[in-house]
Amino acid sequence: MSTTELLIAWRYLKSKRKEKAISAIAGFSIVGIILGVATLIIVTSVMNGFRKEFTERVIGFNGHVALHPLGISSNYLEVSQKILSINGVTQAVPVIERQALISGNRSIKGSLTYGISPKDLTKKSLIAQNIVSGNLENFNRKDAIVLGESLARRSNLRLGDEVVVVAPEMDETGLGFMPRKKTFRLAATFNSGMHEYDNSVSYIPLNISQKLFKTQNCVTGISIFVDNPLQLSSVKKEIENKFGADYRITDWQSSNSSFMKAVEIERNVMFLILTLITLVASFNIISCMIMLVKDKEKDVAILRTIGLTRSAVTRIFFTVGASIGIVGTLVGALIGVAFSLNIRKIQEFLELLLNTKVFSPEVYFLTHLPSLLNAMDVIATVAVSLSLSCLATIYPAKKASRLNPTEILRYS
Repeated sequence: MSTTELLIAWRYLKSKRKEKAISAIAGFSIVGIILGVATLIIVTSVMNGFRKEFTERVIGFNGHVALHPLGISSNYLEVSQKILSINGVTQAVPVIERQALISGNRSIKGSLTYGISPKDLTKKSLIAQNIVSGNLENFNRKDAIVLGESLARRSNLRLGDEVVVVAPEMDETGLGFMPRKKTFRLAATFNSGMHEYDNSVSYIPLNISQKLFKTQNCVTGISIFVDNPLQLSSVKKEIENKFGADYRITDWQSSNSSFMKAVEIERNVMFLILTLITLVASFNIISCMIMLVKDKEKDVAILRTIGLTRSAVTRIFFTVGASIGIVGTLVGALIGVAFSLNIRKIQEFLELLLNTKVFSPEVYFLTHLPSLLNAMDVIATVAVSLSLSCLATIYPAKKASRLNPTEILRYS
């Protein structure tokens, strides 16, 4: 474009008193594009963050791959060592997973109780790095128990309090059938950031859980952690070749496949729906440009008579319309990125201002609103917005270039 064309386009962008309606429509178009782009970036970031947080929490508790014995198997230590020798495996944790009742301070709650060795629990970063009270050093005691913070709070338990774990099986005694139970001392509480686990999970030493649940020195499963949880096929195949006959093998992707697919579908649908906001704003650009072309017919006729070509007229009006889309897209992208990067601070500010929970962990399972900004999502959003804005400008620009200067000047 020449300097003259840019200058004319700039003059057409400037507001005049008699063009207030055009300026208003242009303003609404910019605001619509800003809202569409910003909302699209924020929503995709939240969806990415939710998927990442959920995946990390689930993996942190259950492992990447799990082995469940098909029968009674007491050689779990030997199997764990063989699993650790597989390339890509970083940790193999024998566990006993059972449902139990937690009783303390006149309160009884259901719990998913894990029997795990103290050494393996300290390596469990999701627990070890999120201890709220107490410490895991006390877990070496035979009567130690670690509870989720929400579970401890609902049970009115504090550090050092007695906690009775009641197994679902009954023991036959001289007085009849009695529930099997053991008294522990609360050694620590944790807050993993996922309400569902913090509200139901408890840990006790592995050797004690074997006696309590009478598993005959066996475990109910072995949780396996690998280097790259997104590429499990080779590791899982090797594990199946070695232990497939005696163990049922599952991985985190297959166990949560329906949820992950639902999140992915919801993300794509939200992207499509929110793109419609930008599309509506693009139609406003068409309206604005058609009104501008109608208002500038005489100007175009005069410019054509002094030598301005049709392509130059097209470029002038295309620049005017595209400028609206570019400004709206860039401002919207900046707002969306800034909001996504500071979404936790914004959540805290709103909760302080409104004195309420904006993001309830009981409903959303997470204790905070997650956000993960992806550069490719931002680029895709900007590209879609700019494309729609430019496409909306082509028709009015072409219409302006086809104006007949002779007819306009004759009847003006």
